[in-house]
Amino acid sequence: MKLLGYGEDALTLWALTSRLDELLRKVPDPSYSHQCQVLFRPSFGRSGGEERAEFGEFDFIVLTERAILLGESKWDGSSEVISDSALNLRPEQRNRHEIMRFYINRFAFRPYQTWNEFVAAEASTFSEVGLRKALAPKGSLLAENLEQVLRRIREHFRSPPAIIDVLLYLHGADARSPSKGPDGFKLVSLDYSVDMKGNMISIDI
Repeated sequence: MKLLGYGEDALTLWALTSRLDELLRKVPDPSYSHQCQVLFRPSFGRSGGEERAEFGEFDFIVLTERAILLGESKWDGSSEVISDSALNLRPEQRNRHEIMRFYINRFAFRPYQTWNEFVAAEASTFSEVGLRKALAPKGSLLAENLEQVLRRIREHFRSPPAIIDVLLYLHGADARSPSKGPDGFKLVSLDYSVDMKGNMISIDI
């Protein structure tokens, strides 16, 4: 099926369905797309204040053979400004990656069987590592969504993998590409112009 879409979300879906092998090579990661699991826009609630546990949505999470790619996407039509050849993220976007790393390291690769058990053991650890958020409370939709993703990670890997923060920049042929991203992020640029149909991106589903 041919799908036509517009904007950042559609371009991200195009990258994940049509250019994942190219994205992996640029990370770099030696895996092939058929070896990966892709989570598209997994939701962990609207990003609220420090008293809230929700921390927003990733644009994608890719489980490769060797690593977990935590991804944010930006396109050249975004209001985000490339400053001094660098593409930056807002503080809450960068914090999202730190929070998810905590959950991956503390739940996915430890022998907790239930979220209640996890919360009882780790409630104080969240603030001890400098994360200014509430832990996802037991029985919440956030806890349910996190547990589903973290169990999928646990099933995919035999041992703790590398966790790589990725900033995906999607651009046309004439756009000025940034030369660097935020500290700690791997900047990957993909040119979408070959698959544009007017102002829409063509996606094979």
